[in-house]
Amino acid sequence: MDLQRRTLLQALAATVGSAATLALPAAHARPARAADFHRAVAADPLLRPFAGVADAPEGLASDTPLLRGRWPAELRGRLHRNGPALYERGGERYHHWFDGDGMVQQFAIEDGRVRHRGRLVQTAKLRAERAAGRFALPAFGTTVENPLPLSGADSVNPANTSVLEHGGRLLALWEGGSAHELDAADLSTRGPVTWRDDLKGLPFSAHPKVAADGTLWNIGTAGAHLVVWQIGADGRLQRAQVGAHPYPHGMVHDFAITDRWLVVPLPPVRFSFDNEAREGPRRFPMDAGQPLRVLIARKDDLARQRVLELPPQFVFHVGNAHEERDGTVVLSYVGAPDNAFLDRGAVALMRGERPLPAPAGTCIARLDPVRGTARVQRLDDAVEFPRVHPACVGRRTRWLVSACGAPSGSAGANALLRGVQVLDTETGRVQRFDYGEQAIAEEHIVVPRPGRSGERDAWLLGTVYDARRDATVLNLLDLAHVQDGPLAQAVLPYRLPLGFHGHFRAT
Repeated sequence: MDLQRRTLLQALAATVGSAATLALPAAHARPARAADFHRAVAADPLLRPFAGVADAPEGLASDTPLLRGRWPAELRGRLHRNGPALYERGGERYHHWFDGDGMVQQFAIEDGRVRHRGRLVQTAKLRAERAAGRFALPAFGTTVENPLPLSGADSVNPANTSVLEHGGRLLALWEGGSAHELDAADLSTRGPVTWRDDLKGLPFSAHPKVAADGTLWNIGTAGAHLVVWQIGADGRLQRAQVGAHPYPHGMVHDFAITDRWLVVPLPPVRFSFDNEAREGPRRFPMDAGQPLRVLIARKDDLARQRVLELPPQFVFHVGNAHEERDGTVVLSYVGAPDNAFLDRGAVALMRGERPLPAPAGTCIARLDPVRGTARVQRLDDAVEFPRVHPACVGRRTRWLVSACGAPSGSAGANALLRGVQVLDTETGRVQRFDYGEQAIAEEHIVVPRPGRSGERDAWLLGTVYDARRDATVLNLLDLAHVQDGPLAQAVLPYRLPLGFHGHFRAT
């Protein structure tokens, strides 16, 4: 057995071991009562999407949403979104937003029409808990009493974070386990993806990057190992590498690519799953005063790496990265001074409380992997879910799209996002559209206009929860004139749970 194959197997064993640590019972810790949440939400309509959905295998469907404006005939394709959706079972409720079972939404757009389908991903976890009639397996932010036995990370995989259509496959993604393949025709679940027999169960994370040539890059963590995946444009595995993780107790969530490098922010957050007293605000401690570390590793050789340090910050999501002529790596990301939302805000939402605004803003870091220097500039605040034009992934980009909230200190400011913005990273100027105080904006995706190559020759597609209608609305905007608001809308006859990430595939 060669060294790389042996290392892969060791990483897989570490994955199984880390999943097992989630199984420790805690007699004092029970999921929140669903009735308590619903009493709280009755007074705050903006929190209705956090009620989630029932465990209905047929899901939701509408072929006739209310259409407004003009949907361009040349816009043809499928927008998929994913996020936690099932929060309650047997009268109990998860403690943390990130724990809900995943539900993939599909908006099929063709000839000026929009159709919607939404179905829960039928994971092994979902099937086991449906049979048990209760929460029976450990979750990211909730301790469950008397858990069922685990057979690996996919025993607890909710497939609830992102979704990607690539190489003929539709993949529902989670942080710590396998991708789940779905049928794009009806969103039925085909099952976990095994890229190669000896890689079965290794984490295939939720923020893959697709380079201009169609190559998909992704990462995962297994114990003290960083797993790097390279999937061809045809959907076939080209390579899997395992490298030592330089900061094994840190959080790895998102990353960026350049032509030569993988760029991985490592905020100083630890996951304390192995202490039964640690749940909710005590489960994800951030090491005070520790820097934000950024791992820069060669795509072709993970051993060639450098770890640089930036001021203490917490990071969920990156925007993009590229290399300058002098070798400097420029990384955009959303940084916050602490992990308050991970640790407390996402817990408060499950109780029916609106957290305070998270002071997260777009940061541009300049990283020199040769000299070991790093500096950062902050450009705005109250943003999340950064996206760029798909042709610019790993390359120089000027325009960064984000969902945004009301600026800190303004009326209506809270942790819920309510608009979309386009940031000019060269000048710092921002164009915004605000959907209003009775709306919650989700991630908006850049969709290139057919036959055009300019970075601003694109639309934005994004969903919004409208509390006035108690419905989810799909919005189409012009990236170059985002301040003018939607060109077209599709209003569903129901609300969807708030999701995390998505992907558009032209057809």
